[in-house]
Amino acid sequence: MNAELLANSIAHKLSIPHLIARILVARGCESVSKAYARVHSTREDVLNPLDSKQPMCGMDAALDWILQAKNSGEKLCIFGDYDMDGLTGTALLKRGLSEIGIDASWHLPCRFGMGSGYGLSTDVVDQMLAENVRYLLTVDTGITANAEIEYAKSKGMRVMIIDHHEPSGDGLPPSDVLLDPCQDDCLYPNKSLCGVGVSYKFIDTLFQKEGKGSADKYLDLVALGTLADLVEMTPENRYLTCSGLSRLLTSAWPGVRELCRRQLENAPYVGGQDVLFRIAPLMNAPGRMDKPDVALELLLCDDAAKASALLDNLSKYNDLRKKTEADISKAAIDWVNDRYGEKLPHVLVVDGKSWHPGVIGIVAAKVAQTFNRPSAVLTVENGIAQASARAIPGFNWHKALFEVRDLFLRWGGHANAAGFSLKEEDIPVLRERLQRWAEDQNAAAFGEPVEENSERIPAALNEITPDLMNALQNLEPFGGKNPYPILFTENVQVEKLRELRGGHLQLKLSQSGSPQFAAIAFGMANAKKIIEAKHKKISIAFEPVWNVFAGRKSIQLLIKSIS
Repeated sequence: MNAELLANSIAHKLSIPHLIARILVARGCESVSKAYARVHSTREDVLNPLDSKQPMCGMDAALDWILQAKNSGEKLCIFGDYDMDGLTGTALLKRGLSEIGIDASWHLPCRFGMGSGYGLSTDVVDQMLAENVRYLLTVDTGITANAEIEYAKSKGMRVMIIDHHEPSGDGLPPSDVLLDPCQDDCLYPNKSLCGVGVSYKFIDTLFQKEGKGSADKYLDLVALGTLADLVEMTPENRYLTCSGLSRLLTSAWPGVRELCRRQLENAPYVGGQDVLFRIAPLMNAPGRMDKPDVALELLLCDDAAKASALLDNLSKYNDLRKKTEADISKAAIDWVNDRYGEKLPHVLVVDGKSWHPGVIGIVAAKVAQTFNRPSAVLTVENGIAQASARAIPGFNWHKALFEVRDLFLRWGGHANAAGFSLKEEDIPVLRERLQRWAEDQNAAAFGEPVEENSERIPAALNEITPDLMNALQNLEPFGGKNPYPILFTENVQVEKLRELRGGHLQLKLSQSGSPQFAAIAFGMANAKKIIEAKHKKISIAFEPVWNVFAGRKSIQLLIKSIS
């Protein structure tokens, strides 16, 4: 069956707009049943971690461990991470454990100061011991902390790890319990849960064991962490995330409600794009510029007035993050151009003195996107380099770093993103060995230019209706490998055109008798000459979105390109 006939069949049998059906076909739905499954996530997509045929390895032991901790009356500390997954995972565990009578403390790593950097350190373990912590529960970290876990155990701590990253390849850490679907002997089918996702599975199973029902009240936290971590939207992840998105505006947690109210300005619903581009950057900012604690305090806040003050603080951090990121991105891109010109190596290892370690991950992503090369950005201080790495399609940072792990003081991550530290004197060796490894892996396969979101679905403006916009919500969550649809249409009439301050264009558009649509083209003031030369008849690629202003909701077109 060709694509048009299949789209016709899907639209008819599922009673959805034909444009939605065309998007589903373009995204790999080869039958009506697959399209139905994509549009209608159900509770049946949620897997049982205690299933006898495909259990999550360690879940029974985890339940015994946490109940032993409760009965002991000894102090338990949750050690998280400074990104959105680690923050939401820590908040979920803190709130969930309080419901069974465990008043856990928490600790987050910091990029600066004693014990700084990603993951657990012996300094942090010593600090916990000084606070009489006897039970340590890590989330979104720990799977590669073999030495640190061994140290904690040698001091008499009982340790449980909740993680979703791949093991280092040098054996598993000697924890009492390990919950990580990526460990070799785990039969649990969903290998793409993030840290907060695994935490939810643990708390949900614990609640059922303790007769407290489900932990679905925490799915808003699961949605935030899952989207921000860009994990694959497996059927289980999709259900958990969509259910969580629907809960955000009415979250049980005042801090989360205030976060959405402030960032989304009374939007009718929260979508994946909102989380990725409006919520996650704000929440990650404190951890990039200073201590991440204020972001976690917001997730745990039960007072709206206090939440508002915390958000003011977050906004200040985010403004500082934006400026710092822009400055270092320019320096890193200039570094590559000055050193290599047009003769780029297969892997970029960019180093600078005293670059802010909090933004080097974002900078690495910009360098990778700018030059279409897997990129690691290193900041050097007192002879030690901290690094953050980002991939391009076809390159696996976890595999690459595993092959050169003898150079590192610490390292961890996954295929698309990783972090490590090493001595400054070893940077040239790292650069050479990564280049050699890339050549052995057929570097040309990941060196070809890749057009970002090349999918552009043909559409007519008269198809852009409120019913279509409502139906688009069924394709959520958008992000990662499921980007917001970009549509394409020709012979569009420009009814009104206005250049705005900052180099933007504001337009009114119509096509063949369609209603007029408000449109905005950010940073496209140069296209004004094209529009006038074409006698105001243009072709556009665009995203249809809801725009809410003064309590009124209308459809707006976000222009991505004009020709």
